Amino acid sequence: MKNCKIINPIYPYNYQRMCLSIARLVRQYGEILCTEQGGRSTQGRCIPLVSLGKGKKKVLAVGAIHGREYVSAGYLLMCMEEYAKAFCSKELYCGFDLRKLISEYTLHFVPVANPDSVEIALGRARPSVQVQDFNSYFYKNNANDVNINANFPFEWQSVPKSRQGGESAGSEAETKLLMKLCETHRYEKMFSFHSRGDCIYWRDEKNGEIQKDKELSEKLSAGCGFSLCPVTENAEDYSGGFENWFRYRFARPALCIELVRDENAPFDLCCREFFTLTRWKQTRYALLLSVDD
Repeated sequence: MKNCKIINPIYPYNYQRMCLSIARLVRQYGEILCTEQGGRSTQGRCIPLVSLGKGKKKVLAVGAIHGREYVSAGYLLMCMEEYAKAFCSKELYCGFDLRKLISEYTLHFVPVANPDSVEIALGRARPSVQVQDFNSYFYKNNANDVNINANFPFEWQSVPKSRQGGESAGSEAETKLLMKLCETHRYEKMFSFHSRGDCIYWRDEKNGEIQKDKELSEKLSAGCGFSLCPVTENAEDYSGGFENWFRYRFARPALCIELVRDENAPFDLCCREFFTLTRWKQTRYALLLSVDD
């Protein structure tokens, strides 16, 4: 049945639930959705890559690079379902013509880039190494206790020990997977979705201006209500970062989007109050605005 609702983001998407939901989405919307294995995590979990669209130009959207920020997985899964439903129904999605947009673009989704970390954060798995200050509720690193968002080969030597950037740049399975995807598909734009801040990090001092980065950021700010952060100036804050590496490697826009307005909201509450805290009715347009040239 085409109207069967599949995604419910008020409950956290653990690994099994995510995989089952993606499989159901692909069965229901196979006309426009397909999936493949992007690679494997440190503990051997498959990391799905979901493709929506038929266009030559590609955009990447990544969620849950930090395990405790699993609300971003629910957000991307919701986008996948609603966009696919609108495409298959041939109806406008809040004014957007999905048939036109994704004849020009293909959206690639990695809803959970760090599945081991999500399982650990939800108390369903343990790290592969001994962690002195392990607390599953606040856990964000991968199973090797490495912060993936500080492990990319961009100014990695400036990553402070407190950010846990790993033993070497690009050392982690999850980092390698994301780098390989970007190298393979040469995305026009990249979006890394996180949980708390209701803002966009869009430029760092080392990379400087990237063509159309300000235009894109201001468009999403105006359309979705995200505030724009100042240019990140401290190398300790941007070193080893995914979006920062992407800008350096491809000289194309890469945004870090913090979804939830309340910076102190508990991570489980971000799911329970998903529609309110993510401002879903407004922020659901983010990826569509990015491809509405």
